[in-house]
Amino acid sequence: MIKVPKYYLYLFFCILLVLVFSHNEQISLWDQDEAAYAGFAKNMIESNDWLIPKFMWSDIHRKPPLHFWSIALSYKMFGINEFSVRLPAALSIVFTFLLVYFQGRKVFGNTVSFNSVIVLSTTLFVPILAKVSVTDATLLFFSTACAFAILQILQNKGFIYVITFWISFALALLTKGPPIIIFCSVFVTILLIFHPNRKTLRNLHPWFFLPLALAPLIIWGYLTTQHDNGAFIDWMIDWYILRRINGSVLGQTGPPGMHLLFIIVFFVPYLMFLPKALSTGIRGIWTKDPKNVVLGAWFISGWLIYEFSPSKLPAYCVVAHIPLAILIGKTLVSNVKPIKSLIILQFLIMLTITGGLLGLSYYIQLSITLKLSLILFNLLMIVGVIIVFKQLHSSKFISSVIGLNLFFQLVIILVLLPQVASYKNSTKRVAYFIKKNAHQESVIVLANKTGQPPSLPFYISLFSDHVIEENNIELMSTQFQSENPYVFVLDKIQKEQFVRQFPKLEYQQIQSFFTDRTGKASYYIVINDVSKQNKN
Repeated sequence: MIKVPKYYLYLFFCILLVLVFSHNEQISLWDQDEAAYAGFAKNMIESNDWLIPKFMWSDIHRKPPLHFWSIALSYKMFGINEFSVRLPAALSIVFTFLLVYFQGRKVFGNTVSFNSVIVLSTTLFVPILAKVSVTDATLLFFSTACAFAILQILQNKGFIYVITFWISFALALLTKGPPIIIFCSVFVTILLIFHPNRKTLRNLHPWFFLPLALAPLIIWGYLTTQHDNGAFIDWMIDWYILRRINGSVLGQTGPPGMHLLFIIVFFVPYLMFLPKALSTGIRGIWTKDPKNVVLGAWFISGWLIYEFSPSKLPAYCVVAHIPLAILIGKTLVSNVKPIKSLIILQFLIMLTITGGLLGLSYYIQLSITLKLSLILFNLLMIVGVIIVFKQLHSSKFISSVIGLNLFFQLVIILVLLPQVASYKNSTKRVAYFIKKNAHQESVIVLANKTGQPPSLPFYISLFSDHVIEENNIELMSTQFQSENPYVFVLDKIQKEQFVRQFPKLEYQQIQSFFTDRTGKASYYIVINDVSKQNKN
């Protein structure tokens, strides 16, 4: 059993804050979603249109507005930058950790709740949500608040938890719409069937509170229809509901069982405890153990239904990570030694991951600094695995496993992520080059639409209001020779066409890896003479 002295608690939450907020201000935006959301919030401030999210190359990423409003508020407080974009997601993850600890200890005890936070923060997905400002971090917080409120209601706790549930439900609807309805409906249904205190769920009074909780979303939807005659709402119903029921979107598909595989991969640092934790939760439903039936129902509600959806993305089931982390936390406290074969399998997978990263660094020709970091990381992981394995029959074994997992997380987020990020920041470098070398009144023509990364117009829009799309080479040639300042962002074929027409053409190539697809993003920047002269 892990003891929880207060200084351990304070120290660990300080480490969590470092993990959550470190480098958020210097890593360029990730395409597609994060950059689109950054653009939505910026446009809301500048256009004063807070209803329908709009930004270049971002239409397919539109959602209900709460997350974009929170980014806009962050802009107001800290300026338009990467830190501000990620602040709402980072705070959502911090608040989720705090919920798991402070609400969890009321039900599961101080040690289990502390262990649960440790587990959750050293898995391979939830901490990353603090580094990428997507709606899933905000939704995770509100979903977790709903689940803990239900847990307290089952224990006949005060009316405040009913209010907490419905407020969280309403805000989750304004964040991402249907997922919170799916989760809460399945969760409550399972509890109504299996939980011994099921009658207390009548205290939710859905006949009264559900219409109130739906009201903010309905009002927002009504106002958008007044704005565009219902075009945006019709699109959302088609894109986010009908298409996902009838098939996948953007090729994000897979067979049933894929989400469970995602979960297992993300919980690889605790793979040795996973079978025991899952069996405890699932078995708890049938045995009607009050606490375990809640955790089992919580896990199933956040996971199972998505296995039957053709559309597959890892974030769909992130709500299921919370109860699984708590179940693992309970397993750690039980001091039940895991099966030796699972221990070996877990360590082999973790070493394969670190070794794979090192091998990848040679395949894609990363810098010597990053290669050396990966070599050192691999050596330390091997030493760590040996040390932990030697503690197998010691009372310090679980503490050693957690220490190794925390080291794994710290290195990835604090050391490797900032270095890797420099290989995907071409759009930011394009914008910086244009700002430095072209006249501020230049019209910036985005002709290279490969992948349509929203980060490209976002970074350019930070210093220019003159951004247009064009791919007609004849028109661009005329613009290049005009007396007005122009900058062209071209792809390779367009650049070659320009070179044939203007043999002495000067251009700057900027290249990096895509983050949402394979291959490299190559941009060729051409600045006409008028823009250069005006700059000088």
